[in-house]
Amino acid sequence: MKEPGYVYILTNPSFREDWVKIGKSSRLVDVRSRELDNTAVPLPFEIFATIKTVKYNEVEKLVHRMIDELTNLRIRSTREFFNAFPNSCF
Repeated sequence: MKEPGYVYILTNPSFREDWVKIGKSSRLVDVRSRELDNTAVPLPFEIFATIKTVKYNEVEKLVHRMIDELTNLRIRSTREFFNAFPNSCF
């Protein structure tokens, strides 16, 4: 059986309050959020929500596709950032 992973929503205090990152990771989300803490962002990401599932690849793609088909909230087509308040995502 496939190992579970996570779909997550991250926020960042250095971003607008209505920007979120919706992504996936096969590792714990706190590990992933620390990986994203680099010279490109002034403050570390904060974990808003996570879903643990063995279908994390499929769930993340589905969430992104649904947002893209129903809205124009994606900030940039090649990135996983969306113009949405965190509590409106799940």
